[in-house]
Amino acid sequence: MFNRYTRGVTATYKTAEETARTIVERVGSDVVLGLPIGIGKATHVVDALFELAAQDSSISLTIFTGLTLEPPQAKSELEKRFLEPLVERLYSDWPVPRYADAIRSGSMPANVRVQEFYLRPGAYLGNTYVQQAYSSINYSEVAGELMHLGVNVLAQLVAISPDQPGHYSLGSNPEVTLDLLPYFNERRNKGLSALLVGQVNHHMPFMPGDADLNAADIDIVLDDSRFDYPLFTLPNRAVSDGDYATAMHVASLVRDGGTLQLGIGSLSDAVAHCLLLRHSSPELFAEVLEKLPGGTATERRRHLPIELTPFREGLYASTELLSDALFTLFEAGLIKRPADHATEAVMHAGFFIGSNALYDGLRALPEERRRLIDMTRISKVNTLFGEETEKRAQRRDARFINETMMVTLLGAAVSDALEDGRVVSGVGGQFDFVSMAQSLDGAMSILMCRARRESGGKVSSNIRWNYGHNTVPRHHRDVFVTEYGIAATRGCSDRDAIDRLLHVAGAEFHGSLIKAPRRAGKVERDYRMAGDATKNRPDVIASVFNQHREHFPAYPLGTELTRDEQALVEALGWLQNNTATTGKRLRTMLHAVFNSTQSGFENELARMGLELPTNLKQRLMQRLLCHALQQSVKIDS
Repeated sequence: MFNRYTRGVTATYKTAEETARTIVERVGSDVVLGLPIGIGKATHVVDALFELAAQDSSISLTIFTGLTLEPPQAKSELEKRFLEPLVERLYSDWPVPRYADAIRSGSMPANVRVQEFYLRPGAYLGNTYVQQAYSSINYSEVAGELMHLGVNVLAQLVAISPDQPGHYSLGSNPEVTLDLLPYFNERRNKGLSALLVGQVNHHMPFMPGDADLNAADIDIVLDDSRFDYPLFTLPNRAVSDGDYATAMHVASLVRDGGTLQLGIGSLSDAVAHCLLLRHSSPELFAEVLEKLPGGTATERRRHLPIELTPFREGLYASTELLSDALFTLFEAGLIKRPADHATEAVMHAGFFIGSNALYDGLRALPEERRRLIDMTRISKVNTLFGEETEKRAQRRDARFINETMMVTLLGAAVSDALEDGRVVSGVGGQFDFVSMAQSLDGAMSILMCRARRESGGKVSSNIRWNYGHNTVPRHHRDVFVTEYGIAATRGCSDRDAIDRLLHVAGAEFHGSLIKAPRRAGKVERDYRMAGDATKNRPDVIASVFNQHREHFPAYPLGTELTRDEQALVEALGWLQNNTATTGKRLRTMLHAVFNSTQSGFENELARMGLELPTNLKQRLMQRLLCHALQQSVKIDS
């Protein structure tokens, strides 16, 4: 079991500058700083250390972290008009770290080095500094990598207990810190420096359990109301019909009394909603699932168990990330099975990030409910190592549900990078869960993948014959789910894996996808797909959900966006897709000039500051926006 150590009296400061100077005085001029992923970074402490290093070249500062959060930035004039009020409303007080500004501007001091193991998705594809400094490691290996680097400072946001003076909580991010505390104790026993630095933030929910520390566990605390900023919010994205179709298939694989791990994003939000639908309206759930391509009416769905009943025993969650989706299931009473008889916890999680509703919900939980969520170390939730017998007993019928960008027909998953080597995001914990699924009886690694994508005006398949990079190699292939059904590939021959993955690809790509495996001799020359695969089309999925539209809302878990902003998001997305090529752009502009109308869109135009255009450029933007709003309304209808 995890043994916590204690130190002496905690030093408390009111200024970040004094905190930073004390850190350098105590650890020396070679500072190796570990920062948590996401919202838990002690940004003002980091900024003060960055400033010291920028002014004094004798100080060496290495920063190792993941998922540095910044407000979204506009790429066009219309995006700017949409984003600026939203950013002001949601992120006006969010402190962007100085090192992030330096990365973006190319002004990083020579004596400062920043490495990240997980990137903000798609944010740094064109940034050579980040691409060269990126560290590709599993989430479970981050603590080990920091030890290898000789980490001597950890700095993160902490919460103060409202009821127990002298108690702090690691809040959103105990995951790596708890794994490093024994290492820090070893360093001290050897006479080496090691500092745990906490920056108090009263917006941070106080999480009990493993994340609860005594004051003596923290060496330095920065505590002043000037640093009390709201946590970074991730507005929930709209859920598409394709997302819902994927989620329906996934929800039919989750067993009552089992274990759940779930990621973040619109696909995960859809999974949570479909699990709730299965629980509250099992007849409707079964009806929709039967009608979907690859659903229960098809022969190919019958090779896996079909779960359609409500959740009586409930689920236990063991997950690296506590997201809006999982918290919704917790609040609704679906996540309620204790891990085992020795603990009351129904959820073990490594870190949390999400919407303001998630943070508000965690802060509002009564103490007895909050104790059911144990924020803990990453080695507990992402591995079977240590306490293996206990973990195996807890994680029965586990469903590890994550997202991937592409899948090859031989069962490799592409989740973190492009074939030219550029990193989109990172491996994170995906491989941890894939590996765990293959080591646990009755477990499944479920990778969700959108069957098609539209980029640059072209539609292409996310099911590929091959790709120049993979995150999960084909010998770890398991369950893949698209909007067109489920492909269970673990233990399959190559021929059967290809067949099953072809049957969850879009019908428009079947002819081109089959050519390569035929040439390679991986399938028969006269191979033919099942007749029902011709229904793998977006219009078929839309027709199913149009019959039950009221049960599948665009934002099932709520949203930070106003009703007008929701309409604008859809319209701007339509406009981006329909101006991606020269031909499309000309056609869209002509339609906008001659066929658009302002009637009914007064609120949206006012939100964009285009209700009274003052020049030709603004008049054209107004017409384009109105045309896009008209088209998105037609699509919704």
